[in-house]
Amino acid sequence: MSSWLPSIKESAGPRYRAIVEALEQAIQAKEVFPGQRLPTHRELAYRLGLSVQTVARAYAEAERRGLTTGEIGRGTFVQYAANDQGQGFIGDRKQADAIDFSNVMPVVSELHVQALKQAMAELATPSAMQRILESRPTQGTAPHRQAGVTWLERNGIGVDLENVIVTNGAAHGIWTAMASIVEPGDVVATEALVDTSINTNASILKLRLRGLPLDEQGIIPEGLEEAHRHEPIKLLCVTPCYSNPTVSLMGDERRAQIAELARKHDFAIIEDDVFGPLIPDRPRPLWSFAPERTYYVTSFSKAITSCLRTGYLVGPAPRVPRLVSRLRATGWMANTWLAEVAAGWLFDGTVDRLIDWQRRKTSLRHSLLVRTLGSFGLSAHPHAMHAWLTLPEQWRSRNFVEQARTRGVLVTPPDPFIVGREADPHAIRLALGDTTRDDQVFAQGLKRIAALLGEDPDPVGQHF
Repeated sequence: MSSWLPSIKESAGPRYRAIVEALEQAIQAKEVFPGQRLPTHRELAYRLGLSVQTVARAYAEAERRGLTTGEIGRGTFVQYAANDQGQGFIGDRKQADAIDFSNVMPVVSELHVQALKQAMAELATPSAMQRILESRPTQGTAPHRQAGVTWLERNGIGVDLENVIVTNGAAHGIWTAMASIVEPGDVVATEALVDTSINTNASILKLRLRGLPLDEQGIIPEGLEEAHRHEPIKLLCVTPCYSNPTVSLMGDERRAQIAELARKHDFAIIEDDVFGPLIPDRPRPLWSFAPERTYYVTSFSKAITSCLRTGYLVGPAPRVPRLVSRLRATGWMANTWLAEVAAGWLFDGTVDRLIDWQRRKTSLRHSLLVRTLGSFGLSAHPHAMHAWLTLPEQWRSRNFVEQARTRGVLVTPPDPFIVGREADPHAIRLALGDTTRDDQVFAQGLKRIAALLGEDPDPVGQHF
């Protein structure tokens, strides 16, 4: 039997809701962990003296809130990924005076500030004002989509204006694509460690998410084939360039293999290319290998600045009307103010200057990172905004994160990225960008991490 038993005797309100609230409290207190199997409906009903229907209603509500995931024939399991606590750890909650390596974002400079000031002034011109006052078409105004065509071309995507959809960043584009491709209960494959938005989307859309084995190039084709053989895949969500959190970079040959498997087994692909524009002489996008079934998503929020949440979504031409209908349901159309700024920066060369600056800055911080932590299990690339650090044998990720916080350093544990019941890899993600921290503070934070890695864990606060 499962060892978890909620205490609901003193709880007010419906019994099913008391069970859900007790489970949420247990997750926050780390009394239960990702992948832990919960009691069966009948078992928990017997132990609490309730009806099976009450427990079934509680488990259904827990899954709706993203606290659990259910697998037919196997049971109900704890799932941290969609929990607000896990999400908040990545930047929603701030700690005064801490050196924050937990939030992936570009480094911001005076160059960005001046560009934004100039953009604000240009938004007040009559021609710009006319464009930002538009409320249709939902797909985006023609000038803004033309800017998308320009941005996509420089990233290896050649499409017509009619096939470009303007979105409120990459996350909005991914959600729009997922909602247009899959139905509740469909199997969606992705990296075994994946960006938290995929976990959250899958939970909300009631999808069955399957994590695939990884190497330094990301998804392993044989693992994808085996997963499909076990249970047919409807959609593959993948980040070929600098996947979050493991920083894998997929080569052209691997991309061609993945595309061929998608064609062979007839499943769709969502390609998240938010980091790709940072890579000089970048690999060909996965879209170029299978454009008839790939939904390509990109944006400016990683390559330029996190406040420029304008993105572009490209899908197979016959699917564009369905994509537009999903976009309309989530906000009618993308923010025209930001789309106007993005278009202006693309056409006047500001984007080129800011990307060049960002590449030089990430390259510098990569050098500092390797110099300080290179002797440990570090996965990193010169133009990536994050790195993946495998901890020494004596450390476990939860304990390391907690003790790093006591040293005034915030790092991201693997929990929010884990798909389903995959094992905790005992590693952490380090973000290299920020809006305020200078290189000296960045280097100081790395030194604190290196010092902690060389120590034995403080037994206080460890979980047994």
